[in-house]
Amino acid sequence: MKRLHLLLTLVILIPLGCAKGLDENSVRATAQGEVIGFKEGETYVWRGVPFAKPPINELRWKAPRPPELFESRFEAKEFSEECFQPLGIMTGEEGGWTGAEDCLYLNIWSPAWSPEELAEKKVPVMMWIHGGGNIIGSANTYYPSHMVTDHEVIVVTVNYRMSNLGWFRHPALRPEGSTLEDASGSFGTLDNIMALRWIRENIYEFGGDINNVTIFGESAGGHNVAALYASPLASGLFHKAIVQSGIVSHSKAEEAEAYYPEDGVSSITSSKEVINRLLINEEKAEDIKEAKELQNKMSLQEIKKYLRSKTPEELLTAYRDARPKRGGMTRVFNDGHVVGRKGIYESFTNDQLRRVPIILGTNRYESKLFNMRNPKFVRWGEGEGALAKVFSWVGIDELPLEIMRPDFYNAVNQYSSDSWKERAADSPARQLVASGHRDAYVYRFDWDDLPVFQEVDFGVLAGAAHALEIIFLFPAAFDNYVIKNIVIKDSYDEVKKLSDQMMSYWAEFAYSGDPGKGRSNNLVQWKAWSESEKYIIFDSEEDQGLVMVESEVTVDSIFNELITDERFTQDEKCQLLFSMSYSGDEFPIELFNTYAEGYCLTLDYSDILEIMGEKEGDDDD
Repeated sequence: MKRLHLLLTLVILIPLGCAKGLDENSVRATAQGEVIGFKEGETYVWRGVPFAKPPINELRWKAPRPPELFESRFEAKEFSEECFQPLGIMTGEEGGWTGAEDCLYLNIWSPAWSPEELAEKKVPVMMWIHGGGNIIGSANTYYPSHMVTDHEVIVVTVNYRMSNLGWFRHPALRPEGSTLEDASGSFGTLDNIMALRWIRENIYEFGGDINNVTIFGESAGGHNVAALYASPLASGLFHKAIVQSGIVSHSKAEEAEAYYPEDGVSSITSSKEVINRLLINEEKAEDIKEAKELQNKMSLQEIKKYLRSKTPEELLTAYRDARPKRGGMTRVFNDGHVVGRKGIYESFTNDQLRRVPIILGTNRYESKLFNMRNPKFVRWGEGEGALAKVFSWVGIDELPLEIMRPDFYNAVNQYSSDSWKERAADSPARQLVASGHRDAYVYRFDWDDLPVFQEVDFGVLAGAAHALEIIFLFPAAFDNYVIKNIVIKDSYDEVKKLSDQMMSYWAEFAYSGDPGKGRSNNLVQWKAWSESEKYIIFDSEEDQGLVMVESEVTVDSIFNELITDERFTQDEKCQLLFSMSYSGDEFPIELFNTYAEGYCLTLDYSDILEIMGEKEGDDDD
C-alpha cells in the first residue's frame, strides 16, 4: 500500500499552471537589481527569486552566502526547483529523486497595488516555512493569495536544504579556520536565517514593513520556526512566531558525528553511520563492522574528499539507509552558535533571551495521519467506484474498508496526540509564562467533519489529523478536486467560515502580536496562556465553534487519565506507556517502569512500537 499521507499532502497542491505575462507595475528594485513579477488575480507574484548563492560544489555543507547581483532585470515568473529530496510524496510516484542542490529561492505574494498605493504601504510580512520532516517539501506548493488579499499582508515562502544536505556534522567538514556558521552543521536553519536577511534588506520595496515580520510553519516547518526562535543569529530578523504542530527539541551535536551504540538507538542520523552506508553501498565494505574499520583508517582529508565526491542521490540514499532506531529526525543541532548548548528549550525558560510573541498549536488527532495506514488499526483492501478512482490518482491502490475497534483507535490517537500537544504547545507555553513572557498563545485545531465513504467514517479515520489545518490557512486548496470531493464534500460553508476565522486571527497576530478578536474584531477573544484560561479551540459552529479552554495537558494528566481508561486492557496500557516513553525526551521512562508495580516490565515489546504509528518526521519512510 502506498503512502496514505500523500492524500493530505495534496491539500496544499494547487494546479498553478504557467505564469502570465510580466507586469511592469510589479518591477521592484532589490539589492541584487531589478526584479519583475506578474499579476495573478488581485495579487502580484514573484517566483523563484534567489536569496543566496547556489550551495553547490565548494559551498555544499557551508553556510549560505549572499546572492550574486543580477546581470539584467530578473524575470521572476517561474518557480525554482525544490531542494533535493526523495521522489514520491510530493508527486504520487515512488522511487527516485527530485529537485536540485541549487534551490535557495523564495516566492513573494503581495496585493496588486498601483505604484501610487505602493508608495504609501508598509504592511506586515509573513514568512512561511514548509514541513515534511526536513526530508521533503517545497515552498512552491503553498498558495497564500487569500491571506494576502483579504488581510493586506505580504507572504514569502522559502526553500531550504534538507536531509544530510541541510543538517550534517563531521569533523572533516570543519577544517581549521572554518567560521562558526560553516562548522555548525545546521545549514537548513542558516538558509532560513539568510531568507530573513534577504527580507530585511529588500521587502520594503514590495510594500513590506521590515520591522514587522512573522515567521510561521507547520510540522518540520514548525520545528524550524522554533529553531529560529531560539537562535541568537535570527534575533531581530523577525518579530512574531507561529509554531504549527512542530517539535521543540534539538539533536545533540555529539551524537550527530558519533557511531551508534550497540543497541542502535540514537535520536539523530549520524554522519559516521552515513559514511558506513556509503562504503557498503559502493561495495567497499561488506557490512557495518568492515565499513567502520575502513572509515577509522581514513584521514579527515580523505573523508572530506570522499564525501564531496558523492552525488546527492548517493548521499540521501546512505542517509536513509543509516537511519537509527527511535526515529533519527532531521533537526537543528545544539552547536552553541546557531542554537545554544541547551537547545530550543532554553528559549522558553531563559528570561535573559530576546523573545517575541508566539503562537503554539497542534491538531486534536495529530497521529491519525500516521496510524490510519497501520493494519493493526484499519483493514485495507481493493475498492470500487469513484472513491477508488480518486485514490488511484494520488497513488493509493487500496481503500480503508474497516476501522477495527473504533473506540480503541480513537483512544490510542488521543494519548499520542495529547503527548504531542504537551511537548509542542502546552509545556513551552507554561515555561514561557513562568519565566515572565506573557505573549504566548496556544490553539488546538479540532475540525473533523469529514464525510462517510463506503461505510467508513473519515471523521473517525482521519479527523483533525496532522497537517489538516493547512488548507484553512491556504484555502486556495479548496479548489483541488480531491479536497473538494473527499475532505470538504458537503461541509464547504462551515469550512470556509472557519478558514476565514483562522486567517483573521493569524493576520491580526502578524499586525499586532496579539490575535485578539481577529482582524475582523468580531471573533471570540483569543487570550494569552494564563492561570485561568489556556488555549482556544478551532472547530465548526456545528460542533463547538471557537472557544477558550481552561484545561491543559501535562505528563501527569496523560498518565492519570490513561491508567483509569477502560478502553484499554492492562497490557495495552503498558504498550502505550512504553511507546510514549521510548522516545526519551517526550514521556518519562520512570512512569512506565513504576506503573502497576512494575508489571509492564514483564512484557515483550519487540514489535509494539507500531501501536503508536510513525512519529512526526517519519514522512520519508
